[in-house]
Amino acid sequence: MDIVCISSVDWEPLWTRKQQIMSRLPKTHRILYVEPPISFLSPFKDPGVAFKGEMARTGLRNLNDNIWLLSPPVVLPFGSRFPGINLLNQRKIARSVRAAMRQLGFQSSILWTYLHTSCHLLGQLNEVMRVYDCVDEHSAYAGFNPRLVKAMERQLLQGCDMVFCTARGLYESKQPYSERIFLSPNAADIEHFRSADEAQTPIADELQHLPGPILGFVGAIKEWIDLDLILYASRSIKQGSVVMVGPVGANIDISRLEKQKNIHFLGHRDRQLLPRYLKGFDVCLNPFRENELTATVSPLKFYEYLASGRPIASVPMPEIMDFRDLVEFGQGPEGFIAAIHRALKDSPEKKEARLQKAQENSWESRAQFMIDTIEGYYKAQIR
Repeated sequence: MDIVCISSVDWEPLWTRKQQIMSRLPKTHRILYVEPPISFLSPFKDPGVAFKGEMARTGLRNLNDNIWLLSPPVVLPFGSRFPGINLLNQRKIARSVRAAMRQLGFQSSILWTYLHTSCHLLGQLNEVMRVYDCVDEHSAYAGFNPRLVKAMERQLLQGCDMVFCTARGLYESKQPYSERIFLSPNAADIEHFRSADEAQTPIADELQHLPGPILGFVGAIKEWIDLDLILYASRSIKQGSVVMVGPVGANIDISRLEKQKNIHFLGHRDRQLLPRYLKGFDVCLNPFRENELTATVSPLKFYEYLASGRPIASVPMPEIMDFRDLVEFGQGPEGFIAAIHRALKDSPEKKEARLQKAQENSWESRAQFMIDTIEGYYKAQIR
């Protein structure tokens, strides 16, 4: 069957679960990857997204033999605050997606969504099956109407044939509204990130002359990252360096941290180069804020750290506490610093155990489980 994926992130530049799964599904499935729209107000909040208005006018873009990308038209703002606006937006998106489906000759399609707003898209694409891959507690995001978002998501859950959740907290909260719901945590590109442990992989040039130990973070720097914790770590380990690799969110203020001489914001780096940075880290940091949103997150970067074999210092998060024998956890500023110091004393045995555990958490295994579950259900329905 063909797949229409309603994603919450663009295909580039930052790869997340959406691209990892879609790129690993069997090539017999043609995929239309629909990037998230912007509203008329989006460029005023973040000028960096203004290009998406032009992308919407370019139409379909062919990525490879089985994946096409589509940027939907610009929509009205406040779709997650007022249901009437979301209904209008989804009708507009549906017209754009239907035109792309006709152009590609899509027939029996799966609607595979990552967005709660898709509750008003159900039934508009003549889909034969509906799948919701739930990766976040959307109602916890700033700027949304929590009560409305929960209601929209319940409608989506009840309207989908199948639901996957990345974390136990998400699974438990969504289970009452879905008859077929499965736990499918995040994972890593094992082969790619394991290259951080290979002798022939060079350390990134930017790290070569930084004083050690180097405490490193890789990922998007957004509201769920505890920058106060990063600042505390930099002041506690004055002889070392803190390196932040990843784009900084439009509304994130890093001015206090930039004044700290041993904190280095390197910006976005191509994912192919990330193992070079990880290889130069003495400790990988997982500094999430402790709140409703992160309590139900399966942190993707954690699995990438795991696959690199590097020592990890993390705040406690429900979804990764099963890895306590392989990772150093610490709560609060002092606890986090203590975890870093323990990680700096890592052993070869612990490193090998992390590499072994990472093998059980590959994107290949996740994608295979999900498509097998979907196809098994579909075949049972058409018998």
